[in-house]
Amino acid sequence: MTERTTAVADSPAGANSGRSRADSRKASRAAFVGTLLEYYDFSLYASAASVVFASVFFSGSSPFLGTLQAVGTFAVGFLVRPVGGVILGSLGDRIGRKRVLIFTLLMMGVATLLVGLLPGYAQIGWAAPALLVLLRILQGIGASGEYGGATLVAVEFAPERKRGLLGSLPGMGAALGGVMGTLSLLLMSSLVSKEAFLSWGWRIPFLFSVVILAYGLWLRRSLPETPAFREMKKAENISKTPIFDVVRQQPRALLTVMVMTIGQTGIGYFYIVFMGTFGTNQLGFGGTEVLVGLIVAQLTNAVLIPLFGSLSDRVGRQPVIVFGFLYSAVFAWVGISLLSGVGTPPLLFWAVMALGNGVGVAAIFGPMGAYVTELFHTQHAYSGLGLGRETGNALGAAIVPVIAVALAFDDTTIWLSVLICVISLLGFAATVLSRTRSSSVSIPDGDSVPVSV
Repeated sequence: MTERTTAVADSPAGANSGRSRADSRKASRAAFVGTLLEYYDFSLYASAASVVFASVFFSGSSPFLGTLQAVGTFAVGFLVRPVGGVILGSLGDRIGRKRVLIFTLLMMGVATLLVGLLPGYAQIGWAAPALLVLLRILQGIGASGEYGGATLVAVEFAPERKRGLLGSLPGMGAALGGVMGTLSLLLMSSLVSKEAFLSWGWRIPFLFSVVILAYGLWLRRSLPETPAFREMKKAENISKTPIFDVVRQQPRALLTVMVMTIGQTGIGYFYIVFMGTFGTNQLGFGGTEVLVGLIVAQLTNAVLIPLFGSLSDRVGRQPVIVFGFLYSAVFAWVGISLLSGVGTPPLLFWAVMALGNGVGVAAIFGPMGAYVTELFHTQHAYSGLGLGRETGNALGAAIVPVIAVALAFDDTTIWLSVLICVISLLGFAATVLSRTRSSSVSIPDGDSVPVSV
């Protein structure tokens, strides 16, 4: 399958009109803050689901069932993301990026705030877990339109020579948000007694999200619509059915984004979700050692993401992403084999976490924002990102950690290495076979729209 161009211009994607340095800086901050809130919520909810929600919202169940139900509510947020990505992506291509991003920020922020205010099972019975699930669904829907929209805003406002750097900022916000969520819950648990923490202390980090929400809303409300969308609207070139258009015209780009995202999120969640339980169950570490490993992994990731994004502005997006996937495939054999079981030094565990999630995932995630944006035509870029990325995100986040847990109880780490190697090589193949808009063949009249053949 190949893609060629035949009718209707895609020039807005490269339009330089309407950009200013001030708007570009504000767009970058607005994109960064939104994904920071998204992953602050993700990390906070994941941690709270493990240590708090079973006793607060599912106290009518056995301890095992309560924990299972609490973690299940966390998974619900991923299941709705492809649906939310389709709906919000389509809206973003029809009514504008700015409006949808204000909506996604509000939905995520308000839902997170309400979790912090939600009465427990002891107060309102089974209405408590039912409302918790509803709020988690709203968080998932809001998050489904956040990364794609934030990346589009950052890239469509960015100067050509800085698209990789500025397009990486949503990824950096995701990594820092994860650190903030984990640390905020840990801080509250260390400041108050266990009884106070389970009663009201865990709620404080959720309520704190209103600060990030307020700042993000202030930034986004004062930000103009992106130059690319304004040009598209001026030319009356807005698609009425962007989802159908992207499926019909750019199936290759959709499949590319989905498989690349499965690779990126699969590797990332292997380190920041599965390796936490692996450190506890197979390596015999306590909570502090595991938590330090998770923080080191995410901080290293946050620092290196913009560096790899900037590097892609110099050497190209594809070579950097290809390096990230190949590095991850090789490191799966080198790094994981060093974790031999009980007796492994914590420092070695932390180094593996930093080099695996920090270097490998950062090299993929850094340039990926600009790269996947450049795969799609502007008329349906938000829809393409919403459908392709969120489907890949749900599959990578759900499948890889579950398979890894099953493989971890074998006597060897070889099968864990095989798993990450396969996921990495899938992402590598998708990247190598992908083509950005600039590689499309345009006919001489300059009117172009991609058509799959």
